[in-house]
Amino acid sequence: MAEQGIHFSMVVPDGWERMDLTGKGRRDYARAQARRAVEQIPALAGKRQVIEDRLYRELTSSWAKGVRYGAAMAQPTADGILDASVTVSILPEPPHHDDESVFEAISATVHENDEDSDGDDESDVSMINLPQAGRAVRVLGHRTLHPGEGSRPLKYSVLQTFVPFGGRVVVVMGFTFSSDVEDQLFELFDLITGTLSVWLDGGVDR
Repeated sequence: MAEQGIHFSMVVPDGWERMDLTGKGRRDYARAQARRAVEQIPALAGKRQVIEDRLYRELTSSWAKGVRYGAAMAQPTADGILDASVTVSILPEPPHHDDESVFEAISATVHENDEDSDGDDESDVSMINLPQAGRAVRVLGHRTLHPGEGSRPLKYSVLQTFVPFGGRVVVVMGFTFSSDVEDQLFELFDLITGTLSVWLDGGVDR
């Protein structure tokens, strides 16, 4: 995949569903998911177009926010659904002073977001080295989603990796609502992220 001269590749497990987030790909994916929902719940037949359009808008919003790739899995278990997803985004570098590295700026932004969450979010921030992408900021986070008034908050877990490159930041995020098995899923997300490689037009990589 490419974005403004930055290219990336990453390997996800067999059986995961890849999301094509380009214009036509978003529409095709939304249409397929709406059809699948109706097949599983026939009572939704009259809402098929509504489901498709809403999902398409969500995918378009994700694209506008910098998401360029996504893959996900969902497996039924005795306790419900085991879910996991991975996205790759390409974002601007956070503002930083001349005496502050982009790594420090990323870490500061994560901590500021935690403080703004009124205790709902917490993050463990560290520095790592990816085999093919180099130095990166790693964030192991616990987050809370508030669906709206009258709905109980939903806890979820994320493993984010921020890779500054080519004047931008490539962000790989592993996401799951299955927080009870987050340790195993974090290991999986770490393995997936470890396959990330990034390069510029003309073949300059790291």
